[in-house]
Formats: sequence, structure tokens, C-alpha cells
Amino acid sequence: MNDEAKSELTADLQNGKGDFFNDLLAVLLQSCAGIEALATRSRVPGLIVPVHNLDGAYPDEGPIRFLLEAKMFGTPKHSNNPRQNPIGRPGSADIDKRVKELAFKSIDLKGEYSRRRTAEGEGQRTGGAGGGDITTWLRGIEPKIYFFIGVRVVSQSDFDRALRWASTAEQVVDAVGMFCFEPVAKDQFTAYRKRMDVPPSLQIARVLYKACTDLQALVDA
Repeated sequence: MNDEAKSELTADLQNGKGDFFNDLLAVLLQSCAGIEALATRSRVPGLIVPVHNLDGAYPDEGPIRFLLEAKMFGTPKHSNNPRQNPIGRPGSADIDKRVKELAFKSIDLKGEYSRRRTAEGEGQRTGGAGGGDITTWLRGIEPKIYFFIGVRVVSQSDFDRALRWASTAEQVVDAVGMFCFEPVAKDQFTAYRKRMDVPPSLQIARVLYKACTDLQALVDA
């Protein structure tokens, strides 16, 4: 296998775990809210970026009112990378980039939704992004955006950093659900246990329930 093929295989494996996580969450929310599917939608307009491609959106046409975003972080050592640390890539290594991307996406989608409703004479009276508390403004504007992350952590400092960025993400979306797992021992890098010390506001089961409740309300409306 040449280097290009190895690179493509590695990318497929990395994307595969994120896709599975996203699909699993979508199935749970679809079943809970009683809808057929959370749609994959392309060319959804933003306020600044002309179009976004979205997974896990509701409804499947018209203005987006609910969005599921899911990411997986951290990987075991890859056999084709002899220089990598034996314990693998820390879960917090890329989380800052994804949270920054998400922050912009949230502001862009909610800003465009607000602009269109205002143009139609249906603007929500929640202030504006230019003044006051931006977190309050973002949570008062649709679409509802739920961010779920699965993090393979390799140390206490790795966990703490992932937790700090999850808390940062809470300020720009409606809620963040976090599931963390870690190797059971320093010499057992692919046998895992769940971290039990994720704060209640970030625990994935609690946030899934909140997301289901919000989605059900949109469906009923």
C-alpha cells in the first residue's frame, strides 16, 4: 500500500467513527421526537458565508429550526505512524479548532435566520448580536443547535482541556453533550472505561433528553 492509499484509509477510519456517532445520535433523536429523519441539507444560506452543508437538520426544507452537530476526538496510535506517542492522539488536540468553527457557524446561521424573519416582519425581539450578552441572543434565535462530542482522553490534563473547550462551546450553541472515555491502563490503549466526572450540564444523556424535548416542540408546532 503506497503512502497516498494509507492516507486515504486513515482519513476514512477517522471520518467513519464521527459518521457513526452522528448517525447514532440522529436515530435516537428521530425515535424520541417521532420524526422520519433528520435531514442532510446542502446550500443552506448563512448571513456571511453564502451556503452551508449540514447534517442532522430539521425540517428538510424551508428555514432550519434544529441542527445536530456531532464530532469525535482522539485516536489510538496508528500502526503506520511509528513516531506517534504509544497512547495515541489526545482527545483535546483538535477540539479548539472545531469549537471555533462551530461558533462561527452558529452565529452565521442564526444571524441569517434573524435577518430573514425581520425582513418578513416576524423578527424575534431578543436584541441583536451587536449589543448585550451574545450568548443570550444566540439562544433566543433559531435554529436550535445541539453539539455532541465524544472524546477519547489520555490524561487528566487532556480531559481538563477538553472540558474547558466544551464549556466554551456552550456559550455559542443551545447545549453541548459530552461523552468521555479513556484507556483502562497505560499499557492497554484500546480497552476503555467511561469517565464518570463529566459535569451534569454536559452529560450526554441529559442533553439528549433536552434536545429531544426541543425537537418535539418544533414538530408539534
